[in-house]
Order: sequence, then structure tokens, then C-alpha cells
Amino acid sequence: MQLKKFFWLRQVVYLLVLTAVLALAGCGSDSSTDSAPATAAKFAVISDPHLYDAATLGGAESADFQAYLAGDRKMLVESAEILSSVITDLKTKSLDFVIISGDLTKDGELINHQLMASKLAELKASGKKVFVIPGNHDIYNPHAVSYKTSPTKAVANISPSDFKQIYADYGYKEAIYTDPGSLSYIAEPVKGLWLFALDSCQYDTNIADKYPKTAGAFKAATLTWIIERLKDAKQQGKTVIGTMHHGILEHYTGQTVLFPEYVINDYANLSKTLADNGLNVIFTGHFHANDVTLKDFTSSVLHDIETGSTVSAPSPYRTVDFDISNKKLTVSTLKVTSIPSHPTDFVAYSQQYMRDGLTTLTPYQLAQAFGLTYAQVTALIQAGAIPLDLIVNGFMAHYAGDETPSATTQQTYLTMMQSSDPLTLQLGQSLYGIWTDLKPMDNAVTITMNSTK
Repeated sequence: MQLKKFFWLRQVVYLLVLTAVLALAGCGSDSSTDSAPATAAKFAVISDPHLYDAATLGGAESADFQAYLAGDRKMLVESAEILSSVITDLKTKSLDFVIISGDLTKDGELINHQLMASKLAELKASGKKVFVIPGNHDIYNPHAVSYKTSPTKAVANISPSDFKQIYADYGYKEAIYTDPGSLSYIAEPVKGLWLFALDSCQYDTNIADKYPKTAGAFKAATLTWIIERLKDAKQQGKTVIGTMHHGILEHYTGQTVLFPEYVINDYANLSKTLADNGLNVIFTGHFHANDVTLKDFTSSVLHDIETGSTVSAPSPYRTVDFDISNKKLTVSTLKVTSIPSHPTDFVAYSQQYMRDGLTTLTPYQLAQAFGLTYAQVTALIQAGAIPLDLIVNGFMAHYAGDETPSATTQQTYLTMMQSSDPLTLQLGQSLYGIWTDLKPMDNAVTITMNSTK
């Protein structure tokens, strides 16, 4: 009898203790706390790092690589150092997550993607979630080559499934929805906030066509999927932001005339459709400019926050303080100022690198834009009919953001816009567009979602 009583008492004590433990556990994960959406988040945005492993694929010693660089404004040789500088800085910051809006590699080389994944592991190890999307350089790129030999030799590029596997820890494992027809996905980096990571690239026929397409578009099925998920988000009371590689709005007047492949196809209709369905802030890249623009559709407002490339001066990246409760995003810009190979002169070096690159590239771009030959453009530059320095300075100002033309610059392009000569008139209009900063500010700005303020 005594033995039976002992076991009964012990059972009672066990149940009381278990009940207390469960109660305490319940207090520790109170549904009123755990299920409540986050009221704030802080994150960073990196775009177009174009990572290149020069030690493995060839660098300064390669004449072919030097020829490639002569027609390009990206600091590819320094890309790994620059990205490491950004990552080192972000590791020290209190961030919930990091977005990388495409063009992770030079030209989609498998080895460069693997290097990128290893660098992102540093951010993850410091407690930051990382979310990536592909850019037009990243998948099925036939320009993936090694410069260790001359002529160059093709190296492995990657497929969409490879991209998902390599970056499984940087978005795809976190996804709560994935689009079956693209590399688009949706993640919830903090409670109640959905990140629409959208694949705007057209890479399916790159190998057959023997070139990577620069322009962007959404497949019809992907757009339907996006709209359906936006409706889900609204129904569930989620806050949404987006990221994609291509711009979804013009970042200066006339951009789609001069460089249509840098704004997504059918942007005028697409931007309104997404904004009307609740996607009012999108972080983009592609053009290498640090620029913010907006469009008020009356029915909704869309903000396109473009982040410049780390391998193009002034090597910017962004941090965003998101007051989710009040739908306000405070966007700040940071810039790389030093790397090991240029510890004291990186800013001057990168600016000169950009200027030299644009001075070389601009005549070719003008010839293409205005239906002229390179020789004709060169002759017009030498005759003073095309103000090359003003054009180069304009693009550099646009890449840096918050363009502020001098009175002389303004007078020059305004006079050109009054010319009866069609080429001079067009150049004047183009310069006006490049130098005129569309609202709001670009480098430091507070945005209220679905507001023009």
C-alpha cells in the first residue's frame, strides 16, 4: 500500500513539474509575440558585383583580357577585393538580411559563381540572411572563357538549376514560394515582410544565339504567378518589397530611347500592374547607376531604387532602415574607399578608370544610338560638334547619383536643344535627360510606400 502511494505521489509530482515546464515554454513563445509581424527591419543592397577570379582565369598578363577591358568600364581585376571590402563592412553592421540584385559574376563562369558563394558564406556566418537573383551575365553565358591561353578557351557556365543549387543557402532554401517557370521566388526575411525576388532575365536561348541577352522581360506565366502571389500577400496582410535586375522605370528622360535594354520590356504597363497589385518598392541594378525614381499612377505609386555597381565608380552599396509599421524606408549610400591594392588612392583610381572607359566607349554608343559610323562620330567630336567631355561627365554624374549640373553645363545643353540641326538637337535632349535628376534624391532619401513624398 505504501509502495502504491509512493508511485502515485511521484506521478502527481511529475505531472505538476511537466505542466509547469510546458507553461514556462508557452510563456517563452507567446503567440502574441511570435506571430506578430516585425515592426522594423534593416537590410543592405549590393548590385552588379561582377565577381571575377583573375588568378584562375587570367588577368593583367593576358592581351585578350586587356582588350576586353578596353571596351568595358568595370574594374574586374579588383572585383574580388572590392566585394571583400563591402562584405567586411556589412559583417560589422546590425542587419537582418542582404539583397544582391543580379550580375553576380563577370560572365556566368561556374568558377566565379563558386567564388561568390564562398564569399556570401562569410555574410551568412555573421548572422545575415542573403537573397540573390540572377542578372543577364549569370546564366547560360557563352562568353564564359579563360584568358590563360590565347585565343581564349571556353570554361563551364551554369544553367538555371545550377544557379538554384549554388545559391541554395542564399534565397532558394528560404523561399516560401518559387515560380516553376523562372528563378523567381518569395521569401519572408522577417516576420510579415515578403521579399519578391524576381528573375527578369532572358537566358533560355543564349547558347543557341551565341550571345547573352542584355534586355529583360517576364514570361507571361511568371507575371501571372507574381500577381497571384501579390494577391496572396494582400489577403494575408503581408508587407511586400521586391528586387529584380532590370530597371522597371526610366531613371532619366529618354533612357528607353538610348538604352532600351536596361529597362524591362513593356515597362510602362508592367510597372503600373505591379504597383496597382501592391508592389510599390523595387530594388534594381543593371545600369550601374545609383539612382532612385518614382512613378505616380494615381491608383498607386512605384519607387524603383537602383543601386550602382561595386565595380563601377563610385562603387556604392546601400543600407535601408525599414520602419515597417509606418511603411517608411530610409535609404543610405555607402561607398568603397579603399582596397588592398589601392589602400589610399582607390577613389581617384576608380574615377579615372571610369572616365577612361567612358571616353573610349561613348563614341561607339553614339554611333549606334544615332545611326552613324564610328568614323563620323570621331570626326564630329574632333570638330567640337559633339561635346564628348560633357557627355562623359554627365554619365559619371548619373552613376554617382544626385546630379547637379553647373550653370555652364545647363546653358550648353539648353542651347543645343534649340538647334535646327537634328543631331545637335538630339544630343542636347539626351544631355538634358542624363543631367536632370528625376525625383526623389538618390543617395540619401526617406520613402513612404505608395506615396510621392
